Amino acid sequence: MQETTSGDSVTGVDLQMHSIWEQTSWLEADLVVIGGGLIGISTAIEYIEQHPGRRVIVLERGFVPTGASTRNAGFACFGSVSEIASDIDLMGNDAAREIVQQRVEGLQRLRARCKGADIGYTDDGGHEIFVEDHPALRRIDEVNSCIVTVFGNDAFAVRNDLVRTYNLHESVHTLIRTPYEATVDSGKLVRTLWLIALRAGVDIRTGAEVLNTEEHAGGVEVTVRTMTADVRLRCNDVVVSTNAWIPDLVPSTLIPSIKPGRGQVLVTKPIQDLRLRGSFHFDEGFYYFRRLGDRVLLGGGRNLDFAGESTTSHETTPRVQEALEKLLRTVILPDYDTIEIEYRWSGTMAFTENKQPFVQRVQPHTVVAFGCNGMGVALSSTIATNAAGILG
Repeated sequence: MQETTSGDSVTGVDLQMHSIWEQTSWLEADLVVIGGGLIGISTAIEYIEQHPGRRVIVLERGFVPTGASTRNAGFACFGSVSEIASDIDLMGNDAAREIVQQRVEGLQRLRARCKGADIGYTDDGGHEIFVEDHPALRRIDEVNSCIVTVFGNDAFAVRNDLVRTYNLHESVHTLIRTPYEATVDSGKLVRTLWLIALRAGVDIRTGAEVLNTEEHAGGVEVTVRTMTADVRLRCNDVVVSTNAWIPDLVPSTLIPSIKPGRGQVLVTKPIQDLRLRGSFHFDEGFYYFRRLGDRVLLGGGRNLDFAGESTTSHETTPRVQEALEKLLRTVILPDYDTIEIEYRWSGTMAFTENKQPFVQRVQPHTVVAFGCNGMGVALSSTIATNAAGILG
């Protein structure tokens, strides 16, 4: 191998020299997707299905995608009454209806893509509980009217009879149910999508931290830090789909403000005679819980400390965990003397001020694909379809 004195380096680290086989078979692609979570892997699948034979590489910095895709609560949801009412106030009826439509279509597309695979899909409906009077309770008809064209009939109904059916505490003032919500196993879902991508011919590289991207006339160079060396990939186009980490790779002048939001979660040990069914939202969606086999999964509490929870750290905090346990013991499982917690974790969500997805070509060869705002499972397929359409 001939030596080089070109000074080709990034961040002070010499780039490993590669053979011609490595250059042409491993370091060149038509499309590089940065981020192997729900949006990134779905975008890769959409693109390669539209362009069979093209070379697609997905870069994931972790062993698994550990932002939110495998660390969420596994809700296949489109929004609760209080959330949609808030969206109507924020963006107006038409935009609120449109975002619900995108979530529903995204879920339908996701299910169709994973048809025949075990993604833990459980269609037990969704619920929102209130422990006191709330303005949203007087807007149920308004919300139903706003989104009636999405479902063809009313999406939400008061079902206070289910409070005792689910063995919730009598302090629950009102329970609203929708039949159109479900839950999934987030680990199985992402693994299924990765397998679909691999079968379609997508290359997935884990342990690949992207340091930067550099546009040039013919495409993009992507600098990647691996365990052994920094390498450069050359591609025609790049999609940045790293959720809360998008601002690390794209100039802030080209994208809306994207802020991280930590979602803390706990899961109980098995509970006998658990009567919960489906998924539940509480406190305008800032808390959420569900049945997970014979356990309860409960998450949220970000509103206790917006500043402190606006972080990409995956630590859990006593303040939030204690609030989750209090809700668990006083409202969700009031009749159990002993409740043990077996798992605790957190994931990183991301939010924009207007709660709208952002899918745009921000530079000649760079597309940004963002659309979560706490609805990544629902929106990922819709965002991926839009991103693939922009790529052409």
